[in-house]
Amino acid sequence: MAAAGGLRRAGWRLWRGRAVVRCQHYPPLRALQASATLRRASDEHRKEPLTSSSQQHFDSPPAGHQPEEEPQGPCPSYTGQGGQESEDYESEEQLQHRILTAALEFVPEHGWTAEAIAEGAKTLGLSVAAAGMFHSDGSELILHFVSECNTKLSKLLEKEQKLVQLGEAEKKPIDEFLRHAVEARLRMLIPYIEKWPQALSVLLLPRNIPSSLNLLTCMIDDIWHYAGDQSTDFNWYTRRAVLTGIYNTTELVMMQDSSPDFEDTWRFLENRVADAMTMSNTASQVQSTGEAVVQGLMGAAVTVSNAETSLHGRRNKPKLKPTDRECRFRSEGWPEVDPV
Repeated sequence: MAAAGGLRRAGWRLWRGRAVVRCQHYPPLRALQASATLRRASDEHRKEPLTSSSQQHFDSPPAGHQPEEEPQGPCPSYTGQGGQESEDYESEEQLQHRILTAALEFVPEHGWTAEAIAEGAKTLGLSVAAAGMFHSDGSELILHFVSECNTKLSKLLEKEQKLVQLGEAEKKPIDEFLRHAVEARLRMLIPYIEKWPQALSVLLLPRNIPSSLNLLTCMIDDIWHYAGDQSTDFNWYTRRAVLTGIYNTTELVMMQDSSPDFEDTWRFLENRVADAMTMSNTASQVQSTGEAVVQGLMGAAVTVSNAETSLHGRRNKPKLKPTDRECRFRSEGWPEVDPV
């Protein structure tokens, strides 16, 4: 029994020694609870509004302290769909503009098609699926090209006008200026002349006529503006109508011209401009304008038809019946024009 009691006393001393060691390495439970209570009290104190004295104490900077200077001028930034701001944000319109501009390089090979747009997207490191942003008929690519050409022509004419104003160049006569402007604009079609009949057929679609007509009238108005036209009467309309007819007919002649450097086209343009300058009165201008517009529309239909025939083979056309003559183009004051 004495031995058992000694063992129990030794075990009790050993257990107490381990307990003392544990207390030295780990804080007591009450101490942990007290520390947590202090932290909560400190957090609640920080959330309370500062009193006037304490706020004044924190608001007043210490002596010799210099406030940090804020950056001057706001930095431009844009917020994306994820709520993150970015300075290099690109809008959808800007992305489409880049894709269409890159696609023009592939028009001579693929035409005004979605394939050309897809190839342009690939050059920008984008997926070919980016072509799905546009119509499959390539109309947006064509309208983009026409708009870019009009912008280039406007900048060219503006540059020449500034040279004249500075006395570094002589002002051209009206006929020479018109011929130069129309030729400069038509020369922009040369890299795509083989595919331009396809473009006209797309522009003649009903949904594309308003946009294409708006681009055409803006271009004609810019030419007359830089030519110095300041008319405010009926001549304002007739001059633009005449130049529109000249441009359209010359464009159709150019698509069928096989002469070196389109010499026959520029000769045709020179003659048409000379005819427009020698018109005697407004009535003859309106009559010639009607003929030019009708010839342009009829020629466009024939050119588009020939282009489609060469691509898909000849088709059997029905013979005209006597009743079909009732479909001739008629307009008050304009002569009757037989269909081509």
